[in-house]
Amino acid sequence: MVNWGILGAGNIAHRFARSLSRVEGAQLVAVSCRSAQKAASFAQEFGVDVARAYSDEALGAPNAAHEALLADSQVDAIYLALPHDLHHDWAIRAMRAGKAVLCEKPACLNAQQVEDVARVARETGCLFMEGMKSRFTPAYRAVRAAVDAGEIGAVTAVRTSLCNDMRDLLASGKTYHSQPQVGGVLLDCGIYCAGVIDDFLPEGDAELAGFAGINGDQGVETYVDASLRIAGRTATLECAFDRAKPRTATIEGTNGRIVLEELHRPQRATVYAFTPNGFPYQTRVIDLPYEVDDFFGEADHFTRLVEAGTKESPIVPLTSSVRMARILDVARTGLAVTPRSLATLEAQESALRYPAWEHFDSSKAFELGCIAMRLSTEYDRGVSIRVTRESDGLVMFEWAADDKAPRNQVFMEGKRQVSLETGHSSLWAWVAHELDGRCRDLFDRMTAGPAAATPEKPFACVTAGAFPICAATADGRAERVATLTVSGLHEGRDHEVAVRALTEALNLRYGTDVPAYCSLAK
Repeated sequence: MVNWGILGAGNIAHRFARSLSRVEGAQLVAVSCRSAQKAASFAQEFGVDVARAYSDEALGAPNAAHEALLADSQVDAIYLALPHDLHHDWAIRAMRAGKAVLCEKPACLNAQQVEDVARVARETGCLFMEGMKSRFTPAYRAVRAAVDAGEIGAVTAVRTSLCNDMRDLLASGKTYHSQPQVGGVLLDCGIYCAGVIDDFLPEGDAELAGFAGINGDQGVETYVDASLRIAGRTATLECAFDRAKPRTATIEGTNGRIVLEELHRPQRATVYAFTPNGFPYQTRVIDLPYEVDDFFGEADHFTRLVEAGTKESPIVPLTSSVRMARILDVARTGLAVTPRSLATLEAQESALRYPAWEHFDSSKAFELGCIAMRLSTEYDRGVSIRVTRESDGLVMFEWAADDKAPRNQVFMEGKRQVSLETGHSSLWAWVAHELDGRCRDLFDRMTAGPAAATPEKPFACVTAGAFPICAATADGRAERVATLTVSGLHEGRDHEVAVRALTEALNLRYGTDVPAYCSLAK
């Protein structure tokens, strides 16, 4: 029999305890938390001896309850259900006390902390496993088996999205999700995305290829969409607190793809495999419910490891937890505004110039606008697009998606004015202001006033979307001839559409000839 203790008595601890009660050979014998009443209530609900319902209140000192649980010789394994920022220290303390540790995801706040935990696990010989519960559901295991059997060929890409609309909860202030150090969408939702990416792509360091994101009012990210390169393959990691989207993981291969639904607690997936002639697909649905619930698989797996004296999980090994944390660390770099950010934007402007012998006329404006229209269909919102000749202010091209309103025209003009005043893209102006206060007068002037935008006061127009269209002169200088403006998307994607459109119009390659950059972490 494996005797369990739980550090923390919050909601996640209750869910785990209910699942643990169904695991053969496991029993919950101790719990620790700050409140004596909460500890007693938890003990009563789950049949724990009141003498092992440790609380700081009863013991008279902060952290005394957790320390008493770790000193309890009857406890073999612990489930670490404390807030994220406490995982590192208490996991190490638990292992030094000789306890096996199942740690609620994320293992720690960053890769350095996870590496510390992994080192102590190896030094002490204690079992440590991050609670990546999705990997233990029957549906996920069936997907893993299908990939291993070669049903979709060699994996070429993994695309993940775990987005929830939690704006009301965040606004209430009654949740940890928006608290600095503890919160943020990467640690809460992004870790599941990183778990799929880690599991299905070969070993290799992640590199950031593209990024879009938003920091919330408390300075923690509420939306992230990171494009990654790993060992010659590609991956996308999208997660959100501010919007709802299908929560899926798509594993793409040379011979098909698998779409995993509800990637953080999956019960269903669809395999699309090419027929011998390449088309159409052969479709197979994997529909496998939980054995008990979404926690049962990991609890049962960990109990079996403790019983056998195994030092590391083969399904979530230490190297996997370190790599997942590194993937989040790489994604998080996109939120930082650095001098390199500004240099990348300036490099885009240098690369995207029409040659001296090409006259930017109405036909070129029409071609550019149509490219931007087509590219905009790849995004989750409609846009407005305008090409303005700067010699006289003539609008050479304008188009708006059906879901746009007249205010988008106001936004476009505000962005264009920012671009004209700075001589750069409107995103450059925002980054310059965030970096060192440049454009402060412009920023204050453009964002002051009422929340509703007006032609006289284009509120909050210091954002992405306006990009200078320049032509090279005979002596090698750049002359501004027009402005391409896109409005309607978020997180810097207006800028990305503009840059991608100009890149294609000039027969260049985005990401190589023209550096990729779309971050707007505001």
